[in-house]
Order: sequence, then C-alpha cells, then structure tokens
Amino acid sequence: MLMALGAGGVAAGVGYLIARTGLGASDSKNALTRLPEFSLPTTRGDIFSSTELAGRITLLNFWATWCAPCRKEIPLLIATQALYRKDVAVVGIAIDELDAVQPFEDEIGLDYLSLIGKAEGMSLMQAFGNPGHLPFTLLFDRSSNLRNRKTGEMTAPEIEAWLKPLI
Repeated sequence: MLMALGAGGVAAGVGYLIARTGLGASDSKNALTRLPEFSLPTTRGDIFSSTELAGRITLLNFWATWCAPCRKEIPLLIATQALYRKDVAVVGIAIDELDAVQPFEDEIGLDYLSLIGKAEGMSLMQAFGNPGHLPFTLLFDRSSNLRNRKTGEMTAPEIEAWLKPLI
C-alpha cells in the first residue's frame, strides 16, 4: 500500500500523522511571533520582499504539490483571496520545486501571491516552531503580529473565525 503512494505520498502521510499526534513537535517557546523580513522568488521570476506586506493582514500558507491536504485547501485560499482581497494578503510559500509548482498553479487557477522557498521556506517554518509539517498556515495582523497558526488543512469556518476580529 505505501509503495503505491510513492515517496511524496508517504512523506505527506507521515508528516500529517506526526502533526496529528504531536510527535516530533518543535519547541515553540522560542518561535517567532512577528512576520520577519524575508525575500523569496515568485513563481513568475520576480523577487518578493515581505516588507511589501506592511500594514496588511497576511495569511501565510506553506504548502507543496505532493501534499494532499495542501492541494485540497488551495481552492479555499483562492476563495479567501477573492472574498477579502481588499483587506487580506494571501501568500503561499511552496516547499517545492518551481518545475512542479508552475503547472499546478496554472491547472488549479492559483491567483494569490505564490513564492518558491524549498530550503528558505523550511527555515521560516522552523522559525515559527514548525519542524516541517504541511500544510502550515499563519495569520498576521496589520502590525505584523502573529495572531493564529495551524498545522493541517484549514477550513472555511476557521479562516472566517481568524479574520473576523481583524477586519
């Protein structure tokens, strides 16, 4: 059964199980509580700086094309961007290769800011107390303070509950 899933499917499954059970949980006492300055390439070849998010509510989502829960929640993130575009910046950081991400984005119609950060994204996740489990979503207020975090697939009611106090 595991062989049929392939390496990516097994990695996603193991990461999900570890996240669900809390095994391998990182010590979050020293985790970042503010959005740091970072620069990553976009999937279209530009360099994006997190300083461009100053003064915006930011929903930051770490994902990968091989992660089934990540793929499942992306339409919800697309809808969130469409619904709250005026108030919220939805930003995806793919822990993946550009060659895999671009065709997936085109296929699904991903239209929010998409960055590539395989090693850099992993380091950023670790700085927020996540040892590498996907999907991983963070919400920052207009002052760049971390307000919410979740490892695992987001739901519409969760996103609405997170955003309501900030909008």
